[in-house]
Amino acid sequence: MTRNALIFVTALVLASCSDNENRADTSEAEQTTAPEADTVPTIDVGLAIGETVPLQAKFATTDGETTLANVLKDGPAVLIFTRSVKWCPFCQSQLKGLGEIASNLEQRGYNLYGISYDSAESQDRFLKNQMLDYKMLSDESSAAIDAFGLRDPQYTEGEAVGVPYASIIIVDKNGTITGKSVSGDYTKRPSNDQILAMVDAI
Repeated sequence: MTRNALIFVTALVLASCSDNENRADTSEAEQTTAPEADTVPTIDVGLAIGETVPLQAKFATTDGETTLANVLKDGPAVLIFTRSVKWCPFCQSQLKGLGEIASNLEQRGYNLYGISYDSAESQDRFLKNQMLDYKMLSDESSAAIDAFGLRDPQYTEGEAVGVPYASIIIVDKNGTITGKSVSGDYTKRPSNDQILAMVDAI
């Protein structure tokens, strides 16, 4: 190999090493400045942590009428207030995803319930179609939603009248609220990991 050729090859090797170092530096910088997980904008409405839920609030199920007091006889609960299983795609997506942590919550001693103003039949059809094994409670009159103070007041006409804010209410077996998250933007909901973290923080 001639001297000029050797110089050329050496230059290529050095350039390659320099590029690799720059890529490593860039990769490390990207890792340290990666954005954190999305946070959910929350609002302060409804019953507060430490308050007692309306234990006599009535709900319909395909098995008949029940009350929150009866529901809590089975243990602490994570209540997911959602707008509609029929027409809200964000709610449908959330409810589908929750099936992945129903057993995790059960292992922690909590039962999972979805709550909406849809009929019990609509809720049951949705659960079966999506092969979900947790339960939903129907509040067609929105009376329980109002008792929790979670009705979204921006809807005054049309199909969405009476819908709740997208909310997560964690309740102990005595009916005391021990955790809470009310989304200020119905398109953003806590992730499954965030819900489990809420429960674990109690």
